[in-house]
Amino acid sequence: MKRAVIDALLSGDFQFAARRDLPLKNLLAMGMVSPTFVADIIRSSRGGDYACSPLHGKHTIDCHLIRSQGWYIKVYFLEPDTWFVSVHK
Repeated sequence: MKRAVIDALLSGDFQFAARRDLPLKNLLAMGMVSPTFVADIIRSSRGGDYACSPLHGKHTIDCHLIRSQGWYIKVYFLEPDTWFVSVHK
């Protein structure tokens, strides 16, 4: 999972999940942080920084959560795309 998310960020091959509170919850989507910055956070994360649970309302899709360096990153895969739900402090 980690490698796939980093690859998506560095290649620019990712999407953003729509949400009402997008400006507060997804700084990547708002351009406040760069894909490289987010990739660096994920790259430096450890196993204890990671959790996985079903995506809210979509129980067949795994949602991956990384809490590292004070950042909260939530992402899921819906082939062929990588979708970012949240990227915020």
